[in-house]
Amino acid sequence: MQLPPRDGLLSLCYHRIADYENDSYDSGVISTNGDQFDDQVSFLKRKQWLVTLEEALAFVEGKSGEKSPRFKVLITFDDGYLDNYEIAFPILRAHGAQGVFFLSTGLVGSNAVLWWDEIAYLVKHAKRRKFSLSYPERLEVDIGKNGTNESVASVNFLYRRPENTDSERFMRELRAALGETDPPSHPRRYLSWDEARQMIAGGMAIGGHTHSHRMLSKLDLEEQRKELTQSRAKIAEQLGIDTNVLAYPYGFNLAFSGQTQRIANEAGYRAAFSYYGGFNRNGSIDRYDIKRVGVNGQSHSRFRAEVGVSRLSGKFWP
Repeated sequence: MQLPPRDGLLSLCYHRIADYENDSYDSGVISTNGDQFDDQVSFLKRKQWLVTLEEALAFVEGKSGEKSPRFKVLITFDDGYLDNYEIAFPILRAHGAQGVFFLSTGLVGSNAVLWWDEIAYLVKHAKRRKFSLSYPERLEVDIGKNGTNESVASVNFLYRRPENTDSERFMRELRAALGETDPPSHPRRYLSWDEARQMIAGGMAIGGHTHSHRMLSKLDLEEQRKELTQSRAKIAEQLGIDTNVLAYPYGFNLAFSGQTQRIANEAGYRAAFSYYGGFNRNGSIDRYDIKRVGVNGQSHSRFRAEVGVSRLSGKFWP
């Protein structure tokens, strides 16, 4: 006998859709490639599990009107990388599925290389295969021994430490340790406002991801308020929509606070999404902490197994 589905929402978080092997930046933000993403959307659509943003919010708010338990899956993207428009959008549109794209308004249409991608670029192109860092604490890196991806991850972890209160100093010391200067000029890396308009016309939803992608918990209350209100106002100005959903940058449970949630409410956001794992069970959802799980290069079989486990157990197989 088949077990009934859990009455809940599994919210999937993607970042980039790209080829791991031929990318100069942080492989950790490449969620999957185009073929795998197409397979994942096809699978979820065929199972009739996909929901729109509006359907997900109605469920979160207890207004869905459904009389029997139903397993729901929402597809979301953070940051607004250009490949979201070039690869993910056509796939979603072809399947008649909606994705929710959370944009950092200060990055839209730009060729900005944020810290995680700059670290990856510098390490991947390093002339020195062994180097050490001393700030905010000592780290020895051996690219030849540990491999590029593990080396990038270790430097990223050091950058994220709370003791790193001077990010400019960190990057200066990293460049000096590697014998490198800034990465060269890059082509555009983030989708444009015109492309976002096309996505809306094609059935996609747009949300806010602050203006500058800074960690909100490290900002004072007025800076947090400015990040949230400026982002929402810019989206309204450029896209003509009143977006009322937010994804916290970085998304882990220390990246935002109860004060952040209160400010989001006061700024007019209907709901906000985190990113530290978890399943959203009926009756126990905080609408300013809607949990999301990351898609991180799972094979076809593993992705289907993880989603299946979530459907029956209300948990996501790590």
